[in-house]
Amino acid sequence: MTRLSRRIACAILASPFSIAPAFADTTLQYQVAGEKAPQSLFVKDGQVLIKSAGGDGELDILFNRSRNAAFLIDHRKQAYMPVTEQRVAELVSQVQDVQPLLRGLGEQLKKVSPEQRAKWSDILGGVDLDRITAKSEDSRPIVLAQVGTAKTQGGYACSKVELRQGGDKKGDICLASAETLKLPAGDYETLRAMLLFSSRIAEKAKGVAARYVDLGPLPTVNLTEYPGIPVELHDASSQQAATLTLSRVNSDVFPPGVMAIPESYAAKKLKFW
Repeated sequence: MTRLSRRIACAILASPFSIAPAFADTTLQYQVAGEKAPQSLFVKDGQVLIKSAGGDGELDILFNRSRNAAFLIDHRKQAYMPVTEQRVAELVSQVQDVQPLLRGLGEQLKKVSPEQRAKWSDILGGVDLDRITAKSEDSRPIVLAQVGTAKTQGGYACSKVELRQGGDKKGDICLASAETLKLPAGDYETLRAMLLFSSRIAEKAKGVAARYVDLGPLPTVNLTEYPGIPVELHDASSQQAATLTLSRVNSDVFPPGVMAIPESYAAKKLKFW
């Protein structure tokens, strides 16, 4: 399976009501910094489909609200891997058990040629030794706070929420309401469910494991108390401040079968390597 990095899964929260129908065919289009093509999210009947996730034309992500699961669809291998909280917890436990051994081996193998490192990686079942030996991410909790007054981004009125880790500002997100974006209530709640699912996955997949289970570029924080859909994200830790902006929302009808895993695809277990 292609490395589970550079995923784009938009953070969505619920609204108590909407004048639009409960469900429709909804497309949200985001422009991601550093990517030439925009990233589209398709929402229909309790599911969210992310085509060409992270710019990989052979990888899709399908979130199913009723099953509380995501599916990584690999078109190269004609296979899909279910991502559930239970499976991620199992894998994290496995990684924690072997991580010290793999890290020690990875440090030793830094002295050999890239070709030899690749051979060792294959011998170990495809372990990415560079990831194993990489510096751990900051594990301090991210604190959210409403800041400033309402602003407009791309024609959408939104409220700004700041993210801080310790005393450091990590970024901010501007959230627009379902009414502002004219989203059907059911689609809005489906997107909310995906956000909450992603935040729970991120909570379980800490340390090295977090590098392998990545369902989006937004900070994986729980925005339950801050309703709205992100229309803009600023990442203060990167050189390019604006990393994500919502450019378009429409209700074009999807072709039949677009929100389904191809029947001929084989199911495989999620694994980190």
